[in-house]
Amino acid sequence: MFASSLNLARGSTRILAARMASLAPGQRYDLVVFGATGFTGQYVVEEVARVAQKEKERKTPLTWAIAGRSEKKLQSSLVEARNELGLSLDDVGIILADVKDNESLKEMASKSTVVINCVGPYQLYGEPVIQACLEKGASHVDISGEPQFLEGMQAKYNKAAEEAGVHIVGACGYDSIPAEMGLVHMIKNFKGELNSAEMFVRTKSSKTTSIHTGTMESAALAVANRGEIARIRRELFPIPLPKPKHKVKKKGVLHKNEELGLWGVPLPTDEPVVYRTQRYRHDVLGQRPLQFQQFLGVRKFFQGFGLLLGMAYFSFLCFFSWTRNLLLKYPEVLTAGVFSRAGSDRESLKGLRFTATLIGRGWSDSLLQGSDQHTEPPNASIKVKISGPDPGYGATSLMMVASAMTILREKHSIPGKGGVLTPGVAFMDTDLIKRMVDQGMTVEVVE
Repeated sequence: MFASSLNLARGSTRILAARMASLAPGQRYDLVVFGATGFTGQYVVEEVARVAQKEKERKTPLTWAIAGRSEKKLQSSLVEARNELGLSLDDVGIILADVKDNESLKEMASKSTVVINCVGPYQLYGEPVIQACLEKGASHVDISGEPQFLEGMQAKYNKAAEEAGVHIVGACGYDSIPAEMGLVHMIKNFKGELNSAEMFVRTKSSKTTSIHTGTMESAALAVANRGEIARIRRELFPIPLPKPKHKVKKKGVLHKNEELGLWGVPLPTDEPVVYRTQRYRHDVLGQRPLQFQQFLGVRKFFQGFGLLLGMAYFSFLCFFSWTRNLLLKYPEVLTAGVFSRAGSDRESLKGLRFTATLIGRGWSDSLLQGSDQHTEPPNASIKVKISGPDPGYGATSLMMVASAMTILREKHSIPGKGGVLTPGVAFMDTDLIKRMVDQGMTVEVVE
């Protein structure tokens, strides 16, 4: 068996090395996965392979490549994907690119229609990739949940993206596709006018799992640089939104939602992205902006209380540079295994699923203008449920690739010629939800 595996790997190496120069001059791959050898990148590679196989069966072939620093590791990534999926992957290209080498990034972007960027933390490594895409005319998706990065890129590069005719869309994973597309689905299915929405997220696992430290590093940087967001947002939106007449009171640090039977713990990771989408609805479309709150949902009070303590402890570790450095150096020890450099194994992740339930409230009738105010309080509601595989890697890779495919296949349905957009803006009039469902997720209106 060992000899057989070794020969398989050697054969794969010869095939993959021969592919290095297979791209014709001036030709672009439809999709390029940058950071393919990382923990999340491996799942993204496998998801692109699944989608490419379906596209092939539909007679709409997809050309794609993987990119990273090490040819050897890139080859290993494809071998692992082939062993996992049972697909040949003989037509997948390889591009050598390093986030610290701008020329290599430009070369990669010049060969890409859409770059799927898996190299984080994005606050440290994201901007050079976006710059290369803008210069070479490639669109770009990422899975950043870092508001300073996302809003900073919009402030700096939105006009350049419009002029280049490319779409730069961040937060295309677990942060913040369920929230953004859940609201899109809710708005389309609500018979009337929405005023507010709450989202409760739950996970269920048959085995103990840990979160990869790459996610932890991004979260730590977001907490450490939280002071920047107010300055960037003032630059983006110098005029505040009008105060709603029926303002929804912010929930406490731990509250009970009787409708769902859940205790809600505030975790506003998607709220900055949703806010930018609501600004677009108000400022550009003249529609009523939704008030949005986000929570982790747990069944028992003491679970919620434990979560609050854990979140406070993590924030403390991220607050000071010396504690943050200790956290980055000893993540397994300081988080009791919640975060680990190895991440969870495949079998453990296969037993993990998430559900996001969004509850919207509004009026059964619509006013003529988004600026008009209802005199009576909201009198109607709607509930949307989104569910899928493990949120960190399985669902994130699925949603990220579906977002890239939407830009590739439905660029004509995305607002404007180009720009730095949120998912809720970019994909509001596309079939992204259909693509997600086609790949195994559920998005539905429930009673």
